[in-house]
Amino acid sequence: MLRRLLTQLTVLITVAIFLGLFLTRFGISLFISIPLGIILQFGVYYAYITALSAFVELKNKQLENERIKEFSLQGLEVTCPCALKKKEFIPVVLNTDNKYTCNFCQKNVSVYIVPETALMTEPLALAPVPSVIPMPE
Repeated sequence: MLRRLLTQLTVLITVAIFLGLFLTRFGISLFISIPLGIILQFGVYYAYITALSAFVELKNKQLENERIKEFSLQGLEVTCPCALKKKEFIPVVLNTDNKYTCNFCQKNVSVYIVPETALMTEPLALAPVPSVIPMPE
């Protein structure tokens, strides 16, 4: 950790000295340009961190919006069992207990998902058509 700190300080001072030597060509004193270089590096670093934080926050909001969009696809429209019988769309996750609070009666409600089976039917276009035998007259 100390080595990393020394490396960062060395880079900071080296860049400040090079900036100071560059600014001496324009008539700015070395004693003014080196602190100016250090302050400038901190300003650039602060701007970079601020822009990076804004980018990360924006990306997190986009991911959250996508998650909400996907989550809304997995839900059911259920009827509250209270006397009001109001319908609500609630998210459903198959591997957890599905519970929600009714927005109308403020009661806690559990949702039970019961799997059922059904026979699949064959479309008529694919079913074999028996040949028709004319009846004798």
